[in-house]
Amino acid sequence: MQYWGIEYLLLMAAGDIIVLWDNGGQELTVFLTLFKNDIKLFLKDWKACVLLLAAPFVFISFFTYALTPYLNRSNFVEPFAIALVDQEDTPQTRMLTKQLDEMQIFGEVVHTVEAEALQMLSEGSIASVIIIPPGFTDSVAYGENKPVTVIGASNRPLQSFIVKSLMTSAANLISAAQNAITTIYHYNEEAGVAGKELDAQFNDSTMTFFLEALARNEVFSQVEAYSKFDLTPVEYFTAALIVIFAMFAGMPGMKMLVSERTSGITKRLAAAPVKIWQIVLSKLLVSILLVVLQFGLIIILTAAVFKNYWGAPVGDVLLLFGGLVFAICAWSVFVAAISPTSASADAIGNLGILTMAVIGGSIYPLTSMPDFVRGLSRLTINRWAMDGFMVLFSGNESLNTGTQALMLVIIGSVLFILAAGFMKLAQRR
Repeated sequence: MQYWGIEYLLLMAAGDIIVLWDNGGQELTVFLTLFKNDIKLFLKDWKACVLLLAAPFVFISFFTYALTPYLNRSNFVEPFAIALVDQEDTPQTRMLTKQLDEMQIFGEVVHTVEAEALQMLSEGSIASVIIIPPGFTDSVAYGENKPVTVIGASNRPLQSFIVKSLMTSAANLISAAQNAITTIYHYNEEAGVAGKELDAQFNDSTMTFFLEALARNEVFSQVEAYSKFDLTPVEYFTAALIVIFAMFAGMPGMKMLVSERTSGITKRLAAAPVKIWQIVLSKLLVSILLVVLQFGLIIILTAAVFKNYWGAPVGDVLLLFGGLVFAICAWSVFVAAISPTSASADAIGNLGILTMAVIGGSIYPLTSMPDFVRGLSRLTINRWAMDGFMVLFSGNESLNTGTQALMLVIIGSVLFILAAGFMKLAQRR
């Protein structure tokens, strides 16, 4: 309904009366009135607003509580118990058993007799039994090599395989030492060494290599890779989840755009002194306000409750946040442009956000992803925004968020261009 020559325009839209003051065609006044009306419409569903503001902190708290223990684990497999039966019990075999006692992979090494060890294995309280036969060290010295028996639990194949591999490795090392002793003895004979001197050389080489094989100091070695991000688990989950919920905060404005278009309001507004960019910008500003409130609340709560580091330069924070907001706005407009109905907008928007969250590393670490997924992650908002927040939390003064912000702007620009193309195609149809 259009009224020319009067001060206002009344439009009946979706059961709500929208009053747009014309005031002689002043665009700013029209835009401010439109923006004020969009805020009122959005605040009608105040429960959704509270949920969008509170959900990030709730999920950060939950993920921190539930998943921090898994981040702190560094073992390939949890420590397990074994039983050791030393039927020789000499200083040499006690040297071997001492090595087993000090291995972190074994939660407990039970020193016992064979019958009791087999009973424990049948009860499931241990994963494997190692039996060192009597005369073991003498047999090694003379090359007889009595076998060490390893019995594993059938219901714990991984642990049993680890114990078997350790014993196989030890046997191979002893065989290598024996080969070295034999080689030294052979070349001494070839060199003409004989009698007591040959025996002395043999005994020296035997003692040297045999003890070195039995007394190896490190069975497992732990290598820690350097990381430029020194983050607490809470900071990591904050960086991962803040992006997801910021994108969800951009959904209401997008849904309002689609709803107005499908209900015919956009066409009716086209006959009024309202430009299409004003309609879009008004919806985006509503979403931006929600993202700003959400972001500010996360900063306050995570700093106060979890002691997150928010001491990065203000310029880096604003640069990253500006790039993220731009990318979120572009994503919202893109989804609105390709969605024919509100229901499809919900489906495309939610599935798109969750897909980018998975590919971008917000749900599962990218370091554990296949190479092709890590490549695809460079096309997502989540990847660059999460990297940027980790830079902020790291406190590393040599790093800044310029690269991440630039990539977010590039992704946002591509989405805006695609959205404009879809809108033109829709108008032609």
